[in-house]
Amino acid sequence: MTKTHIRNSSFLAIAICYLACASPALAQNTTTDQTEAGGTEDMLGEIVVTAQRREQRADDVGVTINVLTGSDLKAAGTQSIVDLAAITPNVQIKNVLANSVVNVSIRGIGLNDYAANNNPAAGMYVDNVYLVSPAMLSFGLFDVDRVEVLKGPQGDLYGRNTTAGAVNIISRKPSDNTDVMLEAGYGSYDSWHIEGAVGGALTSTLKARFALQTVQQESGPQTNYVTGNRIGKVDRTNGRLQLQWEPSDSFDLLLNLHKGYDRSDVTLYKADNILTTEEDAFAGQPRVSGAGIDPYMELESTGASLTANWSVSPQITLTSISAYEHFTRLHVEDTDGTSLAYLDSTYDNNINQYSQELRLAYQRDDLNLIGGLFYSHDKVETRDTFFSPDLLPLFGLPGLDTIGNTYRQRTDAYAAFMHAEWTFADNLTLIGGLRYTEEDKTFDQATTFLCTAGACSDLFAPVSNDYSTSNMSGKIGLNYQAGDRTLIYASISRGFKSGGFQGQLTFDPTVLQPFGDEKLTAYELGLKTRLFPNFQLNAAIFNYDYSDAQIYGPLFDSPVGVLFGIANVGDARVTGIEADARWSPVDGLDLRFGAGLIDTEVTKSVVAGVAEGSVLPNSPRLTLNGRMKYEWSLSDRTMADITLSGNYQSRVRFDIVRSPAEAVEGGYVLANGEVGISFADHWRASVWVKNIFDRLYRTQTLNTSIGWTEQYGAPRTGGINISYTF
Repeated sequence: MTKTHIRNSSFLAIAICYLACASPALAQNTTTDQTEAGGTEDMLGEIVVTAQRREQRADDVGVTINVLTGSDLKAAGTQSIVDLAAITPNVQIKNVLANSVVNVSIRGIGLNDYAANNNPAAGMYVDNVYLVSPAMLSFGLFDVDRVEVLKGPQGDLYGRNTTAGAVNIISRKPSDNTDVMLEAGYGSYDSWHIEGAVGGALTSTLKARFALQTVQQESGPQTNYVTGNRIGKVDRTNGRLQLQWEPSDSFDLLLNLHKGYDRSDVTLYKADNILTTEEDAFAGQPRVSGAGIDPYMELESTGASLTANWSVSPQITLTSISAYEHFTRLHVEDTDGTSLAYLDSTYDNNINQYSQELRLAYQRDDLNLIGGLFYSHDKVETRDTFFSPDLLPLFGLPGLDTIGNTYRQRTDAYAAFMHAEWTFADNLTLIGGLRYTEEDKTFDQATTFLCTAGACSDLFAPVSNDYSTSNMSGKIGLNYQAGDRTLIYASISRGFKSGGFQGQLTFDPTVLQPFGDEKLTAYELGLKTRLFPNFQLNAAIFNYDYSDAQIYGPLFDSPVGVLFGIANVGDARVTGIEADARWSPVDGLDLRFGAGLIDTEVTKSVVAGVAEGSVLPNSPRLTLNGRMKYEWSLSDRTMADITLSGNYQSRVRFDIVRSPAEAVEGGYVLANGEVGISFADHWRASVWVKNIFDRLYRTQTLNTSIGWTEQYGAPRTGGINISYTF
């Protein structure tokens, strides 16, 4: 750890202690001043979350959590989970493989793997349902009530594969009151979208809500110099129907049915191809690249969940969540970035998952208990094909035109958990939780194949392996309520991410042996305080011990060049601080700021390609974000508003295996803006711009058999939106 970082961490710890002591006095003085002024209005309002599996004020939860409401997401122009990183400190979310596989890194902990069979390090939950594969995370966000980003291992209530944290996406639920929302917009590259939702009571016991979104775009910022076509077409539609039945005050059922598809273009890779000079003529044009065919994807998801809540007594509630998800993915790309057929790739996945959770909650004034059982089963079937007739002869494989791999992975996970919060003294709450998990994986039908003119043969006999693990994870913490709106919390928590199998191409069947679990122990001290009715401050300092870290990268050599894989590379540590604040200094003005500073280091390496002292991938040292919104009245029925937002991240390394200089991206700033007018409390029209200064920046680099490839963030875009709510 650097001396500067030690000083910064010590300063924040001192600041937290100072504010903890000062907050009760400040709150008392503020209350007195308000009473004398004749008002006690809380200008920032309340945010209610379910991060601990029950409804609580966000300020009362002893966990670092960033909450983004549906209106926050709209104001930031958020279209998918990738956009969440720009408004959340110490969070990186990016597309790992073109634009159909997503990686979420929280406080430097994440996984770059593009294989569909390996689980993310940050658990992704949509309406309380865990999604097992990173291939399932490229969905659009629509009709969202809020997003909760929990930071640090969530080993008791969430369990497996949450070493980094968890992201909860909660849809708007049916209500008794009829409400209607419609929005339409038009923007750059002939893009347009329509989003709508309608909900209300159908009978005295049955409520419903239906939401639909379609996003269409005719072209995009990239040009395929081989075909001459613009690349960036978007064709994505999602729908959701929710039915809530409440036959009595003590029982309710919520049925969630959803379906969606994405038939968009796959983004082009900007390649520095070491096997040809064809693309050199376009080297200075980052948004011009080559592909023998225009790349595309076909994603389709279908799912259902049924949630039952039964209030057995005023203190006891039984909850059941049953869920099923089916997902298919066909992703066709030209990885070599030229007209030649060096590495024309097709990824074909079929994923099915089922989960069942039972929870029993007990609540009284000084004690809250939540215990339960969890089971899940998922099956991932994959066939990856690489059409390479111009590449294989160069590596001593003449007469062959295709190489690929296939596998099937089945996983069964079982867990039992308990979480308790006991207020044992005035303003002091002890928190404890344990979760026992068993997980069994079967990896079979795994082989690499070679083809000529459609006739394929296996390179080695299909491999079948099993992997089983068990783990006890959990948390212990202490909350101190220093004032009505001031919480100080300290915790030690432990989480794990299960081991598994390589889902990538390999020439060596021994590589298909399992890698092991990774484990993370986190120590955290935090503060949440409403210093004034118009000013909220949250801050935390943390230290992670990260063991048997799973790192993905170009770990393996092969007859066709470097191949990617995943391995337990050793141990690492993460130390950091972060804070976010919201301030409303005058009526109509809302200011929000966030900052994160982390220091990561590989402290022990057992893999030759990973050097001790390396930083962790996707862990920029400094991240900043901010938003300013000002709203004012033009007349009795007309309001105007302007929003300016932006974010900064310092230098980031996308890959640490073999320490490639090509995988380093410098720091950059992105800025966005929106101006809107609202009419009669129902209509709103706005004009928006994203990436105002048209900043060129890379979001990913990959080292492949033909050299380095790059992906770039979106250029400046703009558009108009019109919405109606009732």
